[in-house]
Amino acid sequence: MKILRPETEVQWFGTVDDGKQLELNATFDGKSKILANIVAEDKDVSLWFEFYLEEKIIQIPLERIQELINLAPGEVHSETWYEENVYGSDNT
Repeated sequence: MKILRPETEVQWFGTVDDGKQLELNATFDGKSKILANIVAEDKDVSLWFEFYLEEKIIQIPLERIQELINLAPGEVHSETWYEENVYGSDNT
């Protein structure tokens, strides 16, 4: 699978029909495309992280994304780091 690390930007988007959303955009081939949004549910104003997968719109509670981001620093490591610091240590 090819890894892309495009330039990204965060933009506010607001319309009468969609309310106010926060968008994560990336530039591919000189064109800006939406990668993900943070949207609010009409009924209870709960916040959702929204992204597209094939022909589907996927929404995950923003709380779950925040949990993921909070847990990652200091705990997620590259394969090389893991091999050098866990398998390569005297504890294995």
